[in-house]
Amino acid sequence: MPPIMLGHVPLPPAPLYAFVTALGLLALGALLRLSRTHRRQWLSGTLVAALIGARLMYIVLHAEAYREAPFEAFTLWQTGYHPLGALLGAVAWTLWRLRDLPAQQMRRATGALMVCSALWWGLNVWQPLAGDPPPPHLPSLTLKALDGTPTSIETLASASPLIVVLWRSDYRACRRTLARLADLNPDTAVLTVNEGQTLLQAARYLDAQHAAFTHDLRDPRQRLQAYFGMPALPLVMRLDAHGRLRDYQAGEVSTAHLMRWLTPTT
Repeated sequence: MPPIMLGHVPLPPAPLYAFVTALGLLALGALLRLSRTHRRQWLSGTLVAALIGARLMYIVLHAEAYREAPFEAFTLWQTGYHPLGALLGAVAWTLWRLRDLPAQQMRRATGALMVCSALWWGLNVWQPLAGDPPPPHLPSLTLKALDGTPTSIETLASASPLIVVLWRSDYRACRRTLARLADLNPDTAVLTVNEGQTLLQAARYLDAQHAAFTHDLRDPRQRLQAYFGMPALPLVMRLDAHGRLRDYQAGEVSTAHLMRWLTPTT
């Protein structure tokens, strides 16, 4: 999903679209003819129930990943929310909180939830604020490995499915993403490209973390980062066996997201 660019800072679009949907729910809530107390408690509880429901369903669906990294269940700023869970949580709260009201008001409240769910779905499909997606292939570019060997990244991408990580050691999100990827010890080939740092900085960091991936390259002039138009790192991409970009994420990547990428598809 293309990020929304706030100046030079990429923002994930899903939280912003969820915020717009929440504003829509607040607007519809004013039309339901509920008492002020009922409306305030229903709206605030609905937003919390939707957040909790979306998170819990995602955790259940990716239980193996959260068994590997249980504390990531509480890193709410990362990706990991399921829309169906949000809807079920919101409906459950509505049925309980408005249970003593006439059936007509219950139907109106449920209808408002459905309208907002359709709004959220439409925003995520339409992507009105997202930037342009990155190019579908890696460029024809030769970079040097940490041992100085010239390596064509275009050749690497065409050989097998590949995970590509653009990173810097002075970015916390990059360090966390690399650590998670190293802990998973994937069978899929992983190409890491250090952007804009010296050989000493890149090699020292990987050595200190005892992290060695399939290919570790350097891009001191940050040509690859400029090619994909991502001012902030990390940028993590999944390429298929033909070198085509299938998915990507700008920013810190969770264990669950990485495991989904690394699971073979039939």
